[in-house]
Amino acid sequence: MRNKNVMKKATSIALIFALVVGNTAVADAKKITKQESVYVLAGTDGGVNSITVSDWLQNAKDANGDITDSSDLTDIVNVKGNETFTQNGKEISWTSSDNDIYYQGKSNKDLPVSMSITYELDGKEIKASELPGKSGKLKMHVTYTNKSKTKKKINGKEEEIYTPFVMVTGMILSTDNFANVEIDNGKVINDGSNCIVVGMGLPGMAESLDLDKDDADKIPSDFTMTADVTDFSMGNTFTFASANLFNDVDLDD
Repeated sequence: MRNKNVMKKATSIALIFALVVGNTAVADAKKITKQESVYVLAGTDGGVNSITVSDWLQNAKDANGDITDSSDLTDIVNVKGNETFTQNGKEISWTSSDNDIYYQGKSNKDLPVSMSITYELDGKEIKASELPGKSGKLKMHVTYTNKSKTKKKINGKEEEIYTPFVMVTGMILSTDNFANVEIDNGKVINDGSNCIVVGMGLPGMAESLDLDKDDADKIPSDFTMTADVTDFSMGNTFTFASANLFNDVDLDD
């Protein structure tokens, strides 16, 4: 997701939140698969402003005749190619193609994961819109929330298991405005001109594993970044979410 506004003195922080849905779905009966990515434009508090979904129909060139897909997106457009489509409710019929089909649309569905951001300056909570131009000790706290879970039988007992999302947030902070940057669950790299900050979390993972508090603290669902700021100014932040990273990991044990 993308916000065209950049926080320079008076504008708001932009949050770019890219959610890779990742599970492939059969678009029709001809071995065609669909990969879906979700791009969320969020505000300075992490709240959703808009959702754009990109779909990729793979192996479309192998189809014989039109391709039937299912989607509840609105404002659908073909973003790479000349194939046309007709839509009847959730059913979409694409004209046959010699290439894969890429299209985008809008969604108003709830996301399986979300995030919230709070700010403090010199120990007092402050709105992001009030931060530009300020100086002091900044604390930025990012919390991830997993809303996607399913029931599974484990040792004969039915348990609720969260989808194993990995959340990663990155930001580039100018050393002209930020000094002594620290993060608890992540990494800070200083190249002299900028601090590259990456925070992460695995929301719901500790609950799924039923860990006690000491062990649960090792699998965070949030992070806190602190810094000494001068004449505060900040650009976009980007967050990536995916459940695919665990696909090739043997979690049987």
